[in-house]
This record gives sequence, C-alpha cells and structure tokens, in this order.
Amino acid sequence: MKYIPRKNLGPLLLIFILPLSQQSLADSGWYVGGSLGKTYVDENIDGVQFTADSMSFRLSGGYEFNDYFGVEASYLDLGTLKDTVDVGGQMIPVATTARGYSLAATGRLPISQRFAAKGRIGYLFSDGETTIDGITEDDSSEKDPFVGVGLTFSPVETVRLSLDVDYIDGDQIQPLVATVGFSIHF
Repeated sequence: MKYIPRKNLGPLLLIFILPLSQQSLADSGWYVGGSLGKTYVDENIDGVQFTADSMSFRLSGGYEFNDYFGVEASYLDLGTLKDTVDVGGQMIPVATTARGYSLAATGRLPISQRFAAKGRIGYLFSDGETTIDGITEDDSSEKDPFVGVGLTFSPVETVRLSLDVDYIDGDQIQPLVATVGFSIHF
C-alpha cells in the first residue's frame, strides 16, 4: 500500500465529502427565492371601471415537508396601479398601492424528474394606500385570501425556476399577479 502524505489528504477528502454535503443540503427542505412580474386589475367599483397593471415582486422562504407539501412565507409588493377613471363625465386620476406579507400552504405534484406543477393557498396581510385626484383617501390594512398555481423547472437539484399566477380576493379589487422566479433549496 502506498503512503499518502498528510498534506494531500485535504483535496482527497473534499472529493468524497462535497457530494455528500450537496445531497444533504438539497434534502433539508428549506428554501429561499424571489420573483418579478406584473399585477393586473380590471374591476368595476361602484359603477367606475378601474383597469391597471404594475410591476410587482416577491421575496419568499419556506419549508417542504416532503416532495408534495410545505409552507411558505413571503413579502409581496404589488406595485402602484394607476388609471384615469370616468366619474360622471370627469376624468380623475386614481392610484393605489399595496404591499404585505403572506403565509401559505403549498402543494407540489412532480410531472417528471425536472418539472412539477405547484399550488399555494393562504392569506395576504397587506397595507395599501389609494390616491384620488392627488388626495390620499385610504390607508388600509387588509387580510385577504389568495390562491396560486404554477409550474417549476429544476435545471439542477438545488435550483428551481418558476412561472406563477396568484389570485388575491381583496375587498375592493381582486388582482391577478403573474411572476417569473427562482428558488434555492438547502
């Protein structure tokens, strides 16, 4: 048997330990991620049509109990939705913003080794502000249920790319949020 000098053991040990640590990281269940997209609103509120879209983003983290079920917490910024609405023949600028935190149960259905369908259902706890003709009318806090569906692609075991659509059932408006994102799984 050939003697291996002690100073050469480090790289040799890394060759064996690195794949084990990568596997254990991927199996822990924890993940963090982010997404960018658009918020869409097309509502008739008390006879006034409000149609707008804006950029939105989400930062999220969660835990997957197994390949099928998990929980997720997120920060969601719906952006600023702006429209000029017709009120009795007069055109009035309206802008509304909303941002907040969500908590959701998640579900995942593997389609193949790299693709999976996913869904989430939960509540969005948000703060918003509405400005009508330059005057701030409302500074509201709401708790709204939401549901979302999506598709994920895993180019490698610890990374998922996703396309998502969420429907938020708000009191005055029910926005759709479409996003493209990623998550890193530990």
